[in-house]
Amino acid sequence: MNIISIHLKEGMFERKIDFTNSANLIHSVKNSCGKTTLLRFILYGLGYNIPNTRNIKFSSCIVKLTVNCNDKGDICLTRTDTFSIELNDGQSVKTFVLPEQQYELHMILWNTSNKDIIDNLLGAFYVDQEKGWTLLNRGIVIGSNRFNIEALIRGLSNVDCSSLIKQEEQLTREIGKYQQMFSVAKYRETLEASTDTLIPSSYEEEINVELDKLLIEQSRIKKEIRRIDSILSENKKFRKYIAEMKLLVRAPDGTVFSVTEDNIEGLNDSIEILIAKRKTVTTQLSKIASKVEQLQQNQKKEDEQLTFFKNFSQLEMFDKSISRLPLNPISVKREIDRLQKEVKGVREQISQITKANNKVASIISQSIIKYAEELGIGNKDTIPISYLFTSNLKELSGAILHKTAFAFRLAYIIAIESVINIKLPIIMDSPSGKEVDPQNIKLMMDILERDFSDHQIIIASIYTYNLKSLNTIEIKDRLIEIR
Repeated sequence: MNIISIHLKEGMFERKIDFTNSANLIHSVKNSCGKTTLLRFILYGLGYNIPNTRNIKFSSCIVKLTVNCNDKGDICLTRTDTFSIELNDGQSVKTFVLPEQQYELHMILWNTSNKDIIDNLLGAFYVDQEKGWTLLNRGIVIGSNRFNIEALIRGLSNVDCSSLIKQEEQLTREIGKYQQMFSVAKYRETLEASTDTLIPSSYEEEINVELDKLLIEQSRIKKEIRRIDSILSENKKFRKYIAEMKLLVRAPDGTVFSVTEDNIEGLNDSIEILIAKRKTVTTQLSKIASKVEQLQQNQKKEDEQLTFFKNFSQLEMFDKSISRLPLNPISVKREIDRLQKEVKGVREQISQITKANNKVASIISQSIIKYAEELGIGNKDTIPISYLFTSNLKELSGAILHKTAFAFRLAYIIAIESVINIKLPIIMDSPSGKEVDPQNIKLMMDILERDFSDHQIIIASIYTYNLKSLNTIEIKDRLIEIR
């Protein structure tokens, strides 16, 4: 995919910028003129959720982005707000609601329906000024957009771990809830230990326990009524169905008579038994509902009496409510530990499936080693295939981390192209980091020019670079300044 042009409009001001299919440099003599903003506008125009920059609010701008998507030809994307984007492919116009339909939009743009690949493309081709040069294999790309190497490899390898991932997400949500419960339980302990305790009286506790039992029984009976109603409905439908078939039955004495709803032996008795049972169960439900109402009224009277004797503050009322909860921090913590152990096991399964005999991981690793050796940051002995999944970044800093991030990104782009047959643009914000000297920058640019000359390259920087056929987009004082 190539970015052909972008047309920005902010109120009365507008600007159109054309890009070439080779190298493009967004340049300004000084910082804070709009270089980063222009890169973010490109991503915003592609449908991503991108944070505003300090000087421009994206939602107040109209962004028209024209891109070339290989076999689909030129596509115009128009975004007038943060909630939708319009796609015009020359034959039809379709509007996508964001973020709900972002996946459908990117299926068209990126020529793949694999969600794991789509979700991680941005982290492969875009290097952010703030987070990009420290992002290797997982983390935040920009805003709410994240990158995860395991997910990308699963997508490129066509490995399905969706059921395990859903299980992991469910367990993680449960852990979060239990952690909140644990905090409440610990807070309740402090109330019990305080001299001015608000722990409810035994009478209140009896009401709460009895009410809980009744509500559980009420729920059970309602389920039983629904079950009976379902069976009754099916039996009645069956009886009607048999009758409508107009079957004839010959008795042993040779008499022939038709089958009707009334002479189906045994079925009517079953229905009558079910109806009688429903009446009995409904009566039980009514009695329980009356008891629940009575207990709730008693509970309300108790609260009213306490309010009469003492004018509670919101904090005191909160303490009183918390004190009524039958929470034991020890049992809650035990459940958290169990869930954390379970989620750890699920994650290990996902990791094993992702890494097992994975050719894609080997291809990415080989590319990383190739560029690492060229950039002078490692070799096959210091960068094993397991390093692709490393979480230990403490040993990397400055120029080494900068060049390592660069090598990782190029490896991702190569692997993605080999699977979905699309040449991603390479978009980099400020590649000349504070601790990266001109010699290292030259090494990086030489690699881009040699191995990625058929990819579109867009760089934003206050520096200039010696790249062939370089198209320079100059920003003076402000990005959108031409009428």
